[in-house]
Amino acid sequence: MGAHETSLFKRHARPSGAEKLIAVVTDAVSAEVINNVVVDEGIATSHVTLGSLDDAVGVMTALKESPHYLIIDVSGSAMPISDLMRLADVVDPSVTVVAIGERNDVGLFRNLLQLGIRDYLVKPLTVELVRRALAANDASTSPRMGKALSFVGTRGGVGVTTIATALASHLADKTRRRIAYIDLDPYGGAAASMFGVSATSGLIELLQNPHRLDQQLINQAFIAQSDRLFVLASELPYNQDFSVRAGALSELISMLKRHFHYIVMDLPHRGGMLIDEAFEASAMIHVVADLSVHSTREAARLCQFAEARDANPAISVLVNESRQPVPGRVNSKDFISALARGSVHSLPYEPQTLALTENLGESLASPQRSPFAAAIVALANSITGNEEAAAPSARTPWYRRLAPARRAS
Repeated sequence: MGAHETSLFKRHARPSGAEKLIAVVTDAVSAEVINNVVVDEGIATSHVTLGSLDDAVGVMTALKESPHYLIIDVSGSAMPISDLMRLADVVDPSVTVVAIGERNDVGLFRNLLQLGIRDYLVKPLTVELVRRALAANDASTSPRMGKALSFVGTRGGVGVTTIATALASHLADKTRRRIAYIDLDPYGGAAASMFGVSATSGLIELLQNPHRLDQQLINQAFIAQSDRLFVLASELPYNQDFSVRAGALSELISMLKRHFHYIVMDLPHRGGMLIDEAFEASAMIHVVADLSVHSTREAARLCQFAEARDANPAISVLVNESRQPVPGRVNSKDFISALARGSVHSLPYEPQTLALTENLGESLASPQRSPFAAAIVALANSITGNEEAAAPSARTPWYRRLAPARRAS
């Protein structure tokens, strides 16, 4: 077995991070078969080890670079669908996943396909069975796709970038999702400086490239803020015109969905083709507003515009208390009434924490110490489907102040 012998019979062994194939199985016989396939197919880098689904989650969480193939054993799982859903949270959409097990169950097989598992093999494994499963799968056609999230403000200064960058950092650092952040202000949005990276011409090159997009071009355009968070931002000279061919952003997002769990789009507050295409590609649209008359009107208009999408995205309004509360602002009840919708959430006023984050590059304080951080955690949980409550804070978190659902008569 050569280079694979050490990890084959040692539980909790960790891969180096550059493997083309990773397999976590429950028995040595299956591991030996997979190792034989590795040798026969000339797969140069692989990691085959004994372990459970929990071990597989740990292995994939720790990786900096995803494998092409993941073979996972569900034999020891009482609830394989639930366990594989946990695994899917830490496996990039581009990874081809093959499950193996002991149950010859058509219903289980169909449920696994719906999760994006490319094949299900019943034990005992054979070299030919595994070889055909790997050979028949093309990662570029995987049904496992990431989700695009749009953040748009009703006007400048309402905190779109503050919220979106905090969310992206949390998803990348705390939940280990692979995140693509796109600042769609071509003349220099705030995202690059808030992430502590330098804007490049990457965004412009991708949107104006008339040729077919490929992964190499995308990799060159993005700036790695961490091993899980990648930023796309540009700074055009103010006197340079900017035009984009129709469909360019849609094509870019479609490709990114194959390689990232979430694509966070920071949109300029003016309309146009880019906003239209971003909304069409989004699974969720977040409209960021403040408690002013103008912002209230624009929030209603943006929600109506978003609701016209064929993809029927989830739409929520984030009321960001970016300024010190004073008399004369729109009452929150009047704001909710004007929008006639229940998905209105409040983020608290917390200037000192956000100033340190924006200007000094410090991470948000823990949810226990920062109501704003607690709100970001709760927002992330609502996006990922994590039902765990955010950590308690001194103030009531925004998710406990959800307005009751209201419909326009």
